[in-house]
Amino acid sequence: MQTEYGDIIDCVDFYKQPAFDHPLLKNHTFHYGMKPSTPFHVGARDQDSSNFTKPVSIGLKGGGCPIGTVPIRRITKEDLIRERLSSRTMSSDDNTPGAHYAVARTRSGSNKFLGAGAQEISLHNPHASGSQYSAAKIKIQNGPDSIEVGWRVDPSLYGDSQTRLFIRLDAGQSHCFNTRCPGFIIVRSDIPLDWAFHRISQPFGDIFFITAYIVKDKVNGNRWLLFEEEHIAVGFWPKRIFTGLGDLANSVEWGGEVFSPPGTPKPPMGAGHFAIGSRRVDSFFGPIAVLNEYGQTVDPDNVEEFADNKKLYNVRNKGIEKDFGRVILYGGRGGSTGV
Repeated sequence: MQTEYGDIIDCVDFYKQPAFDHPLLKNHTFHYGMKPSTPFHVGARDQDSSNFTKPVSIGLKGGGCPIGTVPIRRITKEDLIRERLSSRTMSSDDNTPGAHYAVARTRSGSNKFLGAGAQEISLHNPHASGSQYSAAKIKIQNGPDSIEVGWRVDPSLYGDSQTRLFIRLDAGQSHCFNTRCPGFIIVRSDIPLDWAFHRISQPFGDIFFITAYIVKDKVNGNRWLLFEEEHIAVGFWPKRIFTGLGDLANSVEWGGEVFSPPGTPKPPMGAGHFAIGSRRVDSFFGPIAVLNEYGQTVDPDNVEEFADNKKLYNVRNKGIEKDFGRVILYGGRGGSTGV
């Protein structure tokens, strides 16, 4: 099918989706329409008293693909060539030349998390061209394994400059976005993983947001991806593909990431300016939350701010806003700094 924004969506038989090309998933017992073993209670908060933030739904019209199939955006030869020629960064620990980060992250220590997320992730469309990208992400990690979810403007990955949903997996031999390598099992027929957003936040106007959580199933260890305020279970990463994340996560971060080839100007991050402390104008995550090892949603009060280039980007842990929760604000104008 073709979306109203020009994407071609293939409806792929559940059992023929790329996830099952993973060597550890050959003899699986997963099935279409699977759900978490028990309901997740995440992101509980008081009623937000603001009226300027508005949720954005993710989903194909008319219910999407037929029952028993899952939606996967068609990848062309040009997509693969363009992505192969582009640099890819992995994490804020890599120190990849040309990549910059402004994130709030849990401090190192005896952290044990079943999951993490944010009830509101504000949507923006920072300018990125060529090999540049600009992203907002939630990341959970343990050792070599990590999972990310958020939005990104990435011409090398998508072939356009639209703001798109994304997930990323780094585990074993799988290092990729969305379904471009095996690992993530889609269980719904109506939510593509690289959905294009066309409702973008405006300073002092409407602030549009998405909701996302990554949560481990306490019964079987699978890690589920939840979207929207109803916490819709879109799919999962099976426990068997992980080493570190086969156990609990020990690190979580929320914030922005950008990339531009070394020696070239850096793209804007988030709303395109330094965070000043207001959800009316800044790019933000909030209220953020983690699930402790017992499955309880708790405030991640022990977080540190990290920005590797404070001349261009910043991040602020604003703390707990009344009737809302803990807010992380981030952003930056980009530009040239000789790094």
